[in-house]
Amino acid sequence: MTTTSATAAASSSVADERLHAWSLQYVRLKAIVLLMRSLNSLRPLLHGSQPPLPHAFERHIVDLPSRQSGRTIKAHIYRSKHVAPSPDGVAAPLPVHVSWHGSGFVLPNLGDDHAYIVHLLQTLGPNCILVDADYRKAPEHPFPAASHDAQDVVNYILSQPNVYDADRITLGGFSAGGNLALVVGAQLGPQRIAGIAALYPAVDFTVKPGDRSLPTKDRPASGFPLPSWMSNVFLDSYFVRQEDKRHPLCSVYFLDAARFPPLLLASGQVDYLWHASNKLVRKLKDAGRNDARFISVEKEGHGFDKLPRGPESRQRRDYVYSEFANFIRDSWSRTSAQRKAQL
Repeated sequence: MTTTSATAAASSSVADERLHAWSLQYVRLKAIVLLMRSLNSLRPLLHGSQPPLPHAFERHIVDLPSRQSGRTIKAHIYRSKHVAPSPDGVAAPLPVHVSWHGSGFVLPNLGDDHAYIVHLLQTLGPNCILVDADYRKAPEHPFPAASHDAQDVVNYILSQPNVYDADRITLGGFSAGGNLALVVGAQLGPQRIAGIAALYPAVDFTVKPGDRSLPTKDRPASGFPLPSWMSNVFLDSYFVRQEDKRHPLCSVYFLDAARFPPLLLASGQVDYLWHASNKLVRKLKDAGRNDARFISVEKEGHGFDKLPRGPESRQRRDYVYSEFANFIRDSWSRTSAQRKAQL
């Protein structure tokens, strides 16, 4: 598929970008979000010291082009300081994994997944590239602004075949970011995206997270079940119109199973988003897909990997991170093998 046709596929279900109307309700909503952002800005103090980047890698902070003239999308690009050249002396295009952070679609959390990124680089490096991408936040930029930004990042990568191996692109993310990975992956399909690895993603916005009981009555060892008030703030910020909650640029559950690349989804059992990931994987398996897997993480809540409390939570986090890294590596290897078989 050419870059042009990939762009067309990604835009096949475009929704118009629209803004919230100014009202007392919107002013109240924005005030709550601003308070949440202020409190959220203290999170780096809780994280403490972060693991250093592997010595072979460096981070570049870049501004990637968007579909809107004059606006860019910030991203952190991690790649080896010294990439080995191919036999003809030219650095070959490298496989790339694109990740989007969690945010409830409202919180500016770019860089929040540092520990996960370090884990991936240690496992996959040095001959790979990792892109940690930002996206616009609601309520200032409601649906579908975030999904459009995510599409634009991947379309930029597709436009650089000398840098990024177009046959070895994987996507992933956390919570809202996991939703964006699923949205873009399903729009481009398995012909273009080698795999998606997402942790506690949002999958179906037509069902409020708290409307279903948790699969366990355990208290979370780490993380938390998203409280209803917080879910409502996120949903009210992201959606201007209720009917958009079923749109394919957000509620990917309603898409045909054949649209999805190979999937690895994971969620803690004390997380109201557990049902959504499990439901989507079951749907794909019922359709005959044997390349979809769900990891159910016992005793853990939403965001358990960010501030694990105790050795058991750290062990569960490391297990999920390792399974994701293995899935990404296997996805790259599978598409490489398929390409060689076609030559």
